[in-house]
Amino acid sequence: MRPLWQNAWLRLLAGLILLAGLIYLLKALGGALTPFGIAFALAYFLNPPVNAMERFFRRRGFAKQPRALAVGILTAVVLAVTIAAVVVVVPVITGQISETVRKLPQYFETLRAKIEPIYQRLNVQYPEQTAEARDRLMETLKGHVPEILAPVATVLTLAFSSVLGFVLTVLNFVVVPVFAVYLLFDMNHIVAGIKDLVPHRLRPYLYSRFAEVDTLLSAFVRGQITVALILGAFYSVTLTLCGVPMGLIVGFFIGLLNLIPFMSYVIGLPIALVLSWIDDGDLTKLLIVAAVFTFGQFVEGNFISPRIVGESLGLHAVVIMLAVLAGGTLLGFLGMLIAVPTTAVLSVFWKDLRDLYLRSEFFRKGEPPPDDPEIGHA
Repeated sequence: MRPLWQNAWLRLLAGLILLAGLIYLLKALGGALTPFGIAFALAYFLNPPVNAMERFFRRRGFAKQPRALAVGILTAVVLAVTIAAVVVVVPVITGQISETVRKLPQYFETLRAKIEPIYQRLNVQYPEQTAEARDRLMETLKGHVPEILAPVATVLTLAFSSVLGFVLTVLNFVVVPVFAVYLLFDMNHIVAGIKDLVPHRLRPYLYSRFAEVDTLLSAFVRGQITVALILGAFYSVTLTLCGVPMGLIVGFFIGLLNLIPFMSYVIGLPIALVLSWIDDGDLTKLLIVAAVFTFGQFVEGNFISPRIVGESLGLHAVVIMLAVLAGGTLLGFLGMLIAVPTTAVLSVFWKDLRDLYLRSEFFRKGEPPPDDPEIGHA
């Protein structure tokens, strides 16, 4: 009799239980692990250029510690770019926010002037239905606004209600880049250490699969972040030139939404159009904003992403939508961010699981003989 652990289905069940436990731990410790997760993602994103510089310095014999020199140069470059962006962008953002705040009374008045005639016409033609819809809207707002604002209020309370909370909030902004530098310095050692833990009999299989996983993540994660930054810069500049209120912030936000499939269409464009409509209401301006967005999506889909991200992940659009919904349900916004790359990683092992199932005794039991004429007609 075979040992119990050699049963493939039992191992699969144990793996699923382990995965469920991991998801539960991520939900329970998400707040504490978030800075470390961001730092690890940054280190993973920046590791290839560091490796390239390390190889260059090693070949040229420029330094006794080429890895440290490469990490130091990249850190200095990122820091310089960040400082330059803050010096250039922050005053513009501050000005746009101040201008928007100054115009808020005007925006409310404009919005009221545009909505009130529509409401009056509906109220005259359908008084009962309009009153019912108004009451329902007010009840919905009263019931859900506190629910929507509760997480924000909780975060602000925890962050700034005490000196310790404020210090912890500031510390997170400091810890992330520090962690990222340390992880970047030791990233190759971390990968090698993980590889050493793999049993020798499983190394050929797992090494090949992990190589595919790394290829997928390299193409998607690094590529998507690069594309998001490019689109963020494009939309920030173009929406600002179009006169959209807080165009710099809105544009960069739309670019970041590109990290989550379909969200730039669902959230980004409506935000830009609504802000333009409230600020001006000119149909030509709305069409220009829509054209800018359409042009950006067209260039991204046909030129930028194919060159930077590479080939498709091979996932059907329905699978991507389900992954995003499941990730958002399980882990919130973070889950939506990691849903597609996680699904792509799992797809690497899907073929092996399918082959395991097709070779299993459960599937093959009662299999008709090869010359059975009924084969292929079931």
